[in-house]
Amino acid sequence: MKTKITILVIISILISSCGAETTTQEYEMATEPLATKTTITQEPIVVEEPVPTELPTEPPLTQEAVITEEAIATEISTELPLTCMILLEPINGITLPSSGKVTFTWTPMDEAASYVLNFALPSGGTVSFETDQTFLDRYMEAFVSGGEYQWQVTAHDTNGSEICVSEVATFYKSAYQPPKNNGSGRNN
Repeated sequence: MKTKITILVIISILISSCGAETTTQEYEMATEPLATKTTITQEPIVVEEPVPTELPTEPPLTQEAVITEEAIATEISTELPLTCMILLEPINGITLPSSGKVTFTWTPMDEAASYVLNFALPSGGTVSFETDQTFLDRYMEAFVSGGEYQWQVTAHDTNGSEICVSEVATFYKSAYQPPKNNGSGRNN
């Protein structure tokens, strides 16, 4: 009997929640046989219909506006070099040892026939190395000075024309100190 009443109450609640009544309905349910009663109050559920909105329409671009946008795009592309490769190793800002081999790597460029690895030295000078690979090994002893070095890669097509230039990355190293000779003809 208790189960039947509970089921009837639940069904009544579900049926009344589907309607859009504006009055509060109360249900009484016996929780124990004739001992106490619990009152359940259910507020009506109000479902609001969405208000349709119209999107504003923009006027079509005039020929003048298209030319202006093209001119801006052309101006931007001629001012900024095309960045086409990503420098991979050594990572930007790293401190490298003063001696030993370091491999410089970058992502490939499909149209590239060769790459030029450019170094900006702490003295202000530059050194360049050409390769047809996406990596180049350099020995840090060749970079005698200590300080901040910058490197970037330029891609060239089969005619030797520049296709694009990578962003600049920086590395730091201390000055190279050659091993001292101890007088026996051997280095320490």
